[in-house]
Amino acid sequence: MAARILHVDLDAFFVEVCRQRHPELRDVELLVVGGRRDSRGVVQSASYAARRFGIHAGMPIGQAVRLCPQATFFSGSFPHYRDASRAVRSVLQRFAPTVVMASLDEAYLDFGGTERLYPVSLLPVAERLRDEVRRDAGLDCSIGIGPNRMVAKMASDCAKPRGLMEVRAGWEEGFLAGLPLKALPGIGPKTAARLSELGLTDVYQVQAMSEDALERLVGGEARALKRRAHGHGGTTLHAERLPRSVSRETTLSRDLRDPEELEAILALLTARVAGQLREEQLVARTVTLKLRHDDFRTVTRRHTLETATDLDAELYEAGRALFRAAFEEVRGRNRGVRLIGIAASNLGAAAETDLFEPEERRRRRELSTAVDNIREKYGFGSVTPASALRFRRRGE
Repeated sequence: MAARILHVDLDAFFVEVCRQRHPELRDVELLVVGGRRDSRGVVQSASYAARRFGIHAGMPIGQAVRLCPQATFFSGSFPHYRDASRAVRSVLQRFAPTVVMASLDEAYLDFGGTERLYPVSLLPVAERLRDEVRRDAGLDCSIGIGPNRMVAKMASDCAKPRGLMEVRAGWEEGFLAGLPLKALPGIGPKTAARLSELGLTDVYQVQAMSEDALERLVGGEARALKRRAHGHGGTTLHAERLPRSVSRETTLSRDLRDPEELEAILALLTARVAGQLREEQLVARTVTLKLRHDDFRTVTRRHTLETATDLDAELYEAGRALFRAAFEEVRGRNRGVRLIGIAASNLGAAAETDLFEPEERRRRRELSTAVDNIREKYGFGSVTPASALRFRRRGE
């Protein structure tokens, strides 16, 4: 029985969530989300009008300002994005038993075995789904339908914005033949440039070549490239798949050289990571620190804990130790720090609390629960680590 997969991609998700939450932005045509115009962060999303100026996700804010100085630049809120994503998921779960959120703004739905319900096409159900997401979550989406995940995702890309596209089993090669190679997943700008130097720019060229001829041209990646060009992709969705990591990072408004101030920022980032772990009932065993020097040298260090945790103090102790070791290189090079971040990975589902948990850990857990309750009611900033509060007051 052939797989039937829908890929739902929310259009300009971060922009539209900000417009929902901030009425003053609703009529702003040129809107860029990710940071203030004087910040050194990166673009999360841009309105379709702003994209016409060449602005795209991942671009430095400074570059976006140069491309479109008349745009409005706004820094959104992760809790707002999370809540909007959950609202969309609750709609999607009405349509299919297996829904996998690939990120905050995209999801896969498994419609395998629905041939009797939808014998010819899934376009009618996709249209109803799109309309209900708009009605109940207030967001527009594009939907791609395909016999595997790759084709479904590429179909939704082609359908944007607010469009529908179905590629049925047997249509894959024809659908892909008219696309450039850079449209295939896994082919970034550098790979596309290298393939172009070899005379390969379009999918149909790879389709027409034998695997042996392609291997002589591009080497060991020929088989994977050939399979993608012919439309092969994964067909299995795992509904209970855990996220790979939970992370927070920030590009600093100015280069910092004070380790105490950097540790205070790290404490705030860690608190957000730990809070999300507890909210999603996850624990982490591996802590990774990310540090970018002011000359863009980027260093990552990681440590695996003996016991998985979701507690601020335990994650911060590991992160601070990694920071202090990494900062020695910063000091030795006489540089400042431009970006700092922390990630919790090697995730698992949180288990029931150990009845014989050490007293100190029990107290930390009770404190974390109390802090979570206060933040849920009054906002994250209602409870701040003492070190971060000290530097906040210093700047007031």
